[in-house]
Amino acid sequence: MAYEETAARRVDAGVSFRSGVGVEWAREAELVRAFGAVVLPRLVWTAEFAAIAGASRDADAWASLARNGARRLVLVVAEAALRTWPGSGEGMVDQLAYLAEASRWAHVRLGVVPEGVMPRVPLHGFALYDQAAVTVETFTRELTLADAEEVAVYAEIFEEFERAAVFGDEARVLVARAAAELRNALGSIH
Repeated sequence: MAYEETAARRVDAGVSFRSGVGVEWAREAELVRAFGAVVLPRLVWTAEFAAIAGASRDADAWASLARNGARRLVLVVAEAALRTWPGSGEGMVDQLAYLAEASRWAHVRLGVVPEGVMPRVPLHGFALYDQAAVTVETFTRELTLADAEEVAVYAEIFEEFERAAVFGDEARVLVARAAAELRNALGSIH
């Protein structure tokens, strides 16, 4: 007991770098909250978007988790994420249509943080699984944080973005606007 109170906390305590663990956490969660700073959360990626992003390995698992309704999903994205058009942008047309469709599912709540309303600098996207863990994707791995204090901090940050977001029809208007801008941009290229 005395050792526990005086021992320095390990730097890696409550941290995992195992890839694919986000899907495992999501399967067990009743509530998944995901924030997309520049890219939409994986839960609402189409197969085409996942392939363009080079992340098709778990795409089917994420998609089935989003569609099955066994858990509540609260997805908040920065408006900039609606305009991150990887590759030529062609796959983003269907991606935005799918996002608008998913926003109407009974178990999904989609919010968009309008440009100019960001409550803090969105350093990266992340997903929260109940109050148990947070995952952050980097270019090289998936970082999982399970330390209760870190999870609580991410929950507070998520709530800040959620309070700044618009939901329902207002969110769908922003998605539709981004889709129209994309179609115009693609039309001017062709």
